[in-house]
Amino acid sequence: MRYLISIVFFLGCFSISAQVDSLRLICKPTTVNHVDPQDLLWMYRQRDTLRHHGAATNLQVSINGQLISLLDSTSLRYLASSQANFPTLDSIYADVLNTETSAFALQKDSLLVQVSKLGWSMHYLQAVRNLQRQQQLNRSGRSQVLLSFHNFNLAADVGLYLRRRYLRRSPRYLRMGQMAKSLGMFWGGDFVGFPDPGHIQRFKNSAALINQYSVLAFEFEKYRDHYEAIYQKNALQVEKVLDTKALLITLNRLKVGKVCACQKAILPIMNLPAEDAARVEVNTDQNWVFIKPYQSNGYYYSLGRWAYETKN
Repeated sequence: MRYLISIVFFLGCFSISAQVDSLRLICKPTTVNHVDPQDLLWMYRQRDTLRHHGAATNLQVSINGQLISLLDSTSLRYLASSQANFPTLDSIYADVLNTETSAFALQKDSLLVQVSKLGWSMHYLQAVRNLQRQQQLNRSGRSQVLLSFHNFNLAADVGLYLRRRYLRRSPRYLRMGQMAKSLGMFWGGDFVGFPDPGHIQRFKNSAALINQYSVLAFEFEKYRDHYEAIYQKNALQVEKVLDTKALLITLNRLKVGKVCACQKAILPIMNLPAEDAARVEVNTDQNWVFIKPYQSNGYYYSLGRWAYETKN
């Protein structure tokens, strides 16, 4: 009996010590026998974040020496996004999000009708916003995000007016927000840390959007370093980073088990010709990937798969 209790205690301790950290991933080196063409685009994005390089002009991908033509709709969307400095995400994902953008348009129309019944003047100031403008707003401190629902045509900024004068602050925004929520939208006045009473959106947060449309995770992955830095900076103020935490957990859940380029570059396997084009080449026989951003140096990495780190 004592022996049995000891075994149970040991297994219990092991399971506790082996708990995974859903906020932290590690690329574990392992033999990878098969790589999908989309894996190459994901590995390129992994190594080519916003802070490093611009558009992946003329991105070329090859597996075991064979140049791959990307023909499926998802890969073509990822390619279009990767090959532009400021991709028009609302256009690239228009077919994917058509149901949501159409429903959001109806919600906005309904809100306008309800507000008008109060005798108030209301206008939509901005709905779709390009990425260049988004980053300008972020740098100026007028936005806290690098990727917004505006970029997918799933958010709108509302302006209320009194005698043709724009109301920057007014109790009327609270009433408008309550109406928006009654119609199934989410109101920026509820945002923690950076309330935006003139803002409405289709989804509660980015995690909710990705949980429903996992194909969009590719776009958020580009800003992973930014999200992780925000979370670490505010880790002691949990209420301020709940949405960021949910986003990171969601992105990690979708990445676990996928092929990755391990953290440290390895010695060159062969001398590939110098060229400006962006390039990703995988060799499954020798278990390496070569990643070269546009007009930059390329490096070799061991192949691996994403796994959760274990908690101490």
